[in-house]
Amino acid sequence: AECSPVQACPEVERIAGKTVVGGLESIWMSDLGFALAARIDTGADTSVLSVRDVELFERDGKRWVRFNVVNPVSGESVLAERRVQRMVGMVQTVSGKTRRRPLVQMRAVIGPFAQTVEFILSERTHNGYQAQIGRSVLNDVIVVDVSRKNIAPYARPPTSSETAQ
Repeated sequence: AECSPVQACPEVERIAGKTVVGGLESIWMSDLGFALAARIDTGADTSVLSVRDVELFERDGKRWVRFNVVNPVSGESVLAERRVQRMVGMVQTVSGKTRRRPLVQMRAVIGPFAQTVEFILSERTHNGYQAQIGRSVLNDVIVVDVSRKNIAPYARPPTSSETAQ
């Protein structure tokens, strides 16, 4: 008898040419080198990344930000620096007050899609997930089935050392 071929990852479900993802997914953060739990939120326009120790500074006349992201597997904080694209006002849920937060660009892989995502940096320790993916990322390529989770595994791109072999 012949054995059927083995797939490295299950095929991602598609509807009308769009990839279906669940309300919660793991996403690969290329710039950080690890995956994060992310809520896929069609009600939010912009994506948010939960960070710690946000510090704004200037480099070569441009505004930059330094921050820590916790690796969910090791528990270690990873220091990252990014140029600030702009400052964004975010309304705090509890107090209703608006606070200005830095918005940065980072590479992320959601299901089969690798793209540069604009993330608002926020110290969101109360959430059960470290990233929120807004509809600006989902536009025209992704459909969300909020009744399901982890149905579109990310296809992590190979590292430069893996491609050199």
